[in-house]
Amino acid sequence: MESPAAKIAKAIKAAPRVVLATHAEPDGDAVGSVLALAHAVRARGGEAAAWPMDPAPARYGFLPGFDELATGEVPAYREGDVVVALDSADETRLPAGVEAFTRAGALLVNVDHHASNPGFGALDWVEPAAPAAVAQVWSILMEMGYDLPASSALCLYVGLVTDTGNFTYSNTNCWAFDMASDLVGRGVSPVEVERQLYGRYPLSYMKVLGGALAGMRRRDGVVYMAVTREDLARADARMEDTEGLVDFARRVEGARVGVLFREVEDGARVSFRAAEELDVSGLAVAHGGGGHPAAAGCFVAGDFGDVQEAVLAEVERWLSQR
Repeated sequence: MESPAAKIAKAIKAAPRVVLATHAEPDGDAVGSVLALAHAVRARGGEAAAWPMDPAPARYGFLPGFDELATGEVPAYREGDVVVALDSADETRLPAGVEAFTRAGALLVNVDHHASNPGFGALDWVEPAAPAAVAQVWSILMEMGYDLPASSALCLYVGLVTDTGNFTYSNTNCWAFDMASDLVGRGVSPVEVERQLYGRYPLSYMKVLGGALAGMRRRDGVVYMAVTREDLARADARMEDTEGLVDFARRVEGARVGVLFREVEDGARVSFRAAEELDVSGLAVAHGGGGHPAAAGCFVAGDFGDVQEAVLAEVERWLSQR
């Protein structure tokens, strides 16, 4: 029986053009997936168009092709297009124009590792066992028989280390290490990636982090932080500067769940992290969000203070039953 990776590999190889899209507020896995597949297709003489993203975090600016993600034009539909949705748990998180492509006849391929993904593509590979979407992209490229260009290998590795927390999160498995070994064998330098990603941080991030840590609070097994729009403005920061802050909450001694509230218009973006062997994805799904057992998120409408109180009460009730 043909594997999902093999089926998708055939569809990509047969396409006159591949259009690559990912979710709003892209992270390292999203950025790495799009760029790695684009570089690999082009290296073999194919055509690939990366759908412009929401502003991607500047920390990934060292990746080849990064500028294209912000400055590229929104593609116009062409007959025979294959649209590959990468790392998006929900079709509604993709760029709005993707729907027009599918209505016009484009094949929509859905490649994702979130268990909450309902399978919205004409061709789906939803694989919760994958440590990251880049791991699925790597498997697809192996099926295609491509000799990976160095640019793809680097993008794949960055997506992998960021989504596994440098191989420390619960999604780290043999697949992750097999992939990492292959990429390092192809010339990726873990030392250089570490230096680029974590060797230095912008001052804006440090200011936001300092404020969030100073305001950290605890309610029994829940440790939480909040970042307001005023906090961001005061630090001359953007929403991307809040990436990873929630992990500090889950690392507090005695924490069972870490929560980060980020104020946005009309409500809050809420991130959950499990500090124990708990599945927090249901907390996010209850509000229309999703994610992984140990890491999930959602948007909750309402007054920022009221949202915090309501969500914290929900988490406390949830924890009391476990």
